[in-house]
Amino acid sequence: MSVKDWIILALLCLAALIWWVRSRRERIVGRSPGRSHTKVVALLEEEGYEVLGARPRLTVQMEIDGTTYPFDLSCDLLAKKHGLLFLVKVRRDAGKGRLQSKQWRSSLLRDVLAFRTNGIVVVNPEKEKLQEVRFRM
Repeated sequence: MSVKDWIILALLCLAALIWWVRSRRERIVGRSPGRSHTKVVALLEEEGYEVLGARPRLTVQMEIDGTTYPFDLSCDLLAKKHGLLFLVKVRRDAGKGRLQSKQWRSSLLRDVLAFRTNGIVVVNPEKEKLQEVRFRM
């Protein structure tokens, strides 16, 4: 292959990457954060996160024997840090249960895979604590 072929191939790969990143974000629908998230947004911004939206929602379609059943998945906030996309979950259970527990693991992994984010930030506003969770497979 000549140099011109490599340049064309690189441009095509770059265009595909840009399209993939844009389409990934467009699948997620949300709105701007309201007053109920003021403390959480402040905590996130202190740690360097940029809040992109509140109540991000993703419509999923499940098919059973040819019949389609749509449903929505949602989270509390959507944030970005160092070019990485994160879901944000606000802990409302007063710190009960560890993030390593089966219930939390399953829920967090499901959301990361469905929204195709780089991880989840779990915020405990009462303790003013953030925990960044990432999965490696």
